[in-house]
Amino acid sequence: MSQGISRARFYSTVSALVLAVWGLQVFMYQKVYNAPGIIFSESPTAPTIPSDWQKMSIQTMTDTNRLLTSLATALLGAVGLLIGNKAQEASDRRHMWAALLAAIGGVLSLYFGYVGHLNLLAMISNRTFSAYDPVYQFSSHAQFYSLLAGVIFLADFAVHDLNSEKAT
Repeated sequence: MSQGISRARFYSTVSALVLAVWGLQVFMYQKVYNAPGIIFSESPTAPTIPSDWQKMSIQTMTDTNRLLTSLATALLGAVGLLIGNKAQEASDRRHMWAALLAAIGGVLSLYFGYVGHLNLLAMISNRTFSAYDPVYQFSSHAQFYSLLAGVIFLADFAVHDLNSEKAT
């Protein structure tokens, strides 16, 4: 009975979290694009061919996003591996908060990578290519700095984990 209640709480919490993220995304779209659910609109003018510099800019932005997404995925894998090893050893869990914060940093980095990708698609659809677009800059910086925070917390967790193994 207790396991069923805890499972129901888990799934209701996850559902609430998904709805909160979805609501935040809709709210941000309304603020950025001034219309709910509309990311771009068709221009009555003929499409312009992007210059070589614009193509290079898009490629660089895509590659950076891809690299940070791969690093965030690796961070989540490392956190999972360290937590799994710690659970198998049945050691104390004094420093699990650092692992949790590292995982949160990795998840936020993945989320902001997704938002950056959507912003890049909007720029392509609107034919406005700029690496200095404020909306893209926010998501790009948030992706990097949340990954950096996750790495710092992972290092903290790993150092404390290794020190506790040496002490025993």
